[in-house]
Amino acid sequence: MSYEKYYGRIPLPLFVVDLEGAVIYCNEEGKKIVPKDDDKESYRIDQIWMIDHSAQYFMEELNCSLTEYPIEIVFTSVLDKEAHLIEISFLEENLMLFVCMKTLTSNHEENMKQELSELHLKHDFLIAENPDGIIFVDQDGHITDINQSLQIMIGYERCEIINTYEKNVSFQELKRIKYYTSKALRGKAQVYETSITHKNGDLIYIEVKTIPIRIHESYIGAYNILKDITAYKLAQQEAFKQEELLRCLINSMPEFVVFQNHNGQVLEMNHYAKKLFNLEGQDVVGKTFAEIGSLKWDSIPLLKEAFPSELTKDNASNIQFEHQLLHIGEERTFDIVKATGPLGERERGYLISIGRDSTHRKKIEEDLIETKELLESIFSNSADGISVITLEGEVLKTNLAFQRLYGYSEEEMPRHMFELYPDGKRDEARSICDTVTSGKEIIGYEAVRKHKDGRLLEVSVTYSPLRDQEGNVLAISAFTRYIGDRKRTEELLIRSEKLSVIGQLAAAVAHEVRNPLTAVKGFIQLYKGKIDGKIHELMLSEMNRIENIISEFLSLAKPQAVTYQQANVTTLICDTLSIMNSQARINNVCIKKDLQEVQDLVECEVNQIKQVLINLIKNGIESMPDGGELTIQTSQEGETFRIAISDKGVGISKERLKHLGDPFFSNKEAGTGLGLVVCYKIVHEHGGRIEFDSELGVGTTVSVLLPLKPSQVPVTTRDL
Repeated sequence: MSYEKYYGRIPLPLFVVDLEGAVIYCNEEGKKIVPKDDDKESYRIDQIWMIDHSAQYFMEELNCSLTEYPIEIVFTSVLDKEAHLIEISFLEENLMLFVCMKTLTSNHEENMKQELSELHLKHDFLIAENPDGIIFVDQDGHITDINQSLQIMIGYERCEIINTYEKNVSFQELKRIKYYTSKALRGKAQVYETSITHKNGDLIYIEVKTIPIRIHESYIGAYNILKDITAYKLAQQEAFKQEELLRCLINSMPEFVVFQNHNGQVLEMNHYAKKLFNLEGQDVVGKTFAEIGSLKWDSIPLLKEAFPSELTKDNASNIQFEHQLLHIGEERTFDIVKATGPLGERERGYLISIGRDSTHRKKIEEDLIETKELLESIFSNSADGISVITLEGEVLKTNLAFQRLYGYSEEEMPRHMFELYPDGKRDEARSICDTVTSGKEIIGYEAVRKHKDGRLLEVSVTYSPLRDQEGNVLAISAFTRYIGDRKRTEELLIRSEKLSVIGQLAAAVAHEVRNPLTAVKGFIQLYKGKIDGKIHELMLSEMNRIENIISEFLSLAKPQAVTYQQANVTTLICDTLSIMNSQARINNVCIKKDLQEVQDLVECEVNQIKQVLINLIKNGIESMPDGGELTIQTSQEGETFRIAISDKGVGISKERLKHLGDPFFSNKEAGTGLGLVVCYKIVHEHGGRIEFDSELGVGTTVSVLLPLKPSQVPVTTRDL
């Protein structure tokens, strides 16, 4: 090779040297630093610069340590004892190129010492201020120095570690440190995780980086850089623990849970899902459901699509829906939730599918809905009034029958139950609430309640407690039934029963009394001339009175042959008054008439109606012993004809009004009470009714109400 061609003009001393140290080529600049010796034609490298070892040994060692990059070495010149900075690099096989870069001045050594001192200071500062613990280990594996951070990290002082660490460090820790240090001393840096024991006994997790220290091609020791990763390891252990707890939780869930990546591949599947989809014992991770397959389930379409399109719209985080799956021919309902989550910055995310078998719940819900609809129907359509009341008596809900009974709409319904009580009987309402709150029922409680228009209603109420699942009373249900009609029916039944008993008694008494009475009356008439006239007249009068009483008895005892005919009641009243006028005048009573003529007729037995009117007019006259005014009024009320007989007598108390019409009950001292019984019986048989309105000291009004029938013949108005 023509070295001169390439290196001759380089303005730096340049030498080509073989592995034995012989100079193969030297340019003109190089010849200037070569010792002057005319006898020598060739030189060795150690004759140009001072080298500690032999030139051959130096070159072999240099050849082993050189890389593809050049190295710089300072040599002292043999010629002028100056320091030269030499750059050494490979030239070709077994040849090296030495280039003298510059000649260092005489104060180079001082500069080098200063630079070295500064370097030591920087090194010491870096070691001292480093937050990681640093250990210096020599080639024999002994600790020669540690920094302050390590002392703080492990709790030992420097004197307790250097040369005595084997006493303070456990065998396993010592063995691990020596093992990795020995590997580093062979020229390869080591990184590993381990744990050491703090002086106080705490376990410290550390990451250790062991870096070999190389000087003059020899490894004289190693740096051990210790980073405290206890917090990280504890967090990692906690994360592993949480992961395990989460895995146990997911596997214990009674729902199927499936994690899939964006491509539909299974990332995780809980035990329930594997059992449900008949995949127990199979490795499903990394496979799609299309690859897994299941003959017993039609779930493949449900789980094939990893990311449903709904989740990509409007940034939806999850979707919920109900799905029917066929399992061995049986349809089962599942509530499904699909949600997405991120896997990492560069990952596309995952999909989680959770499904709960809601077949049984669905059946229960359907039954509950059916039951609810049934109860709502019963509540809404019940003929009885139903209300739900709080434990404090507030009305929560009422049905239509309840609203109709009291005359309120749903919006107008009073807020509290005591508002439906006459005079607002709060004590009664509170007592009812307390009784039901204690868990007792109140069945068939008969009371009087107030209608919206102020009328009093006779009702029967059943109060029952409404309980929750634990049996606690939450509210009160009240079933209200109107019993006014029933009460009146009961009264009529009782009265009819009394009439029946009286009738049986009357038949027996009348039969037994009439025969001897006839004989006695006959003898009295025979002795007419032999007995004092006044006495004879009195005896006959009393006998006639007895016959009248017996006749009244007989009218109760057996049905009379009655012939009904259409009659004008106004005419009938006028005929009756012509009979009673004389008795009225005797008792100083003035009878006034206010009769309204009607076109319709009343179908009746004329004599019986006359008997009723005579009895009622007679009672009115007798109620005014000092005389007075008796008024008879008539009016038509729809298809009913009202006859009202009013007196201004002593009146009747409310207590005695209740018993009017009872047999043997009379306001008169000598009365039998049978007159009104007969009147009630006659009017009832005509399809009508009798009403009394009386006030003590003011007077009494008796109303007879009879049904009208359209007239078949024209009726002329009479002058009343």
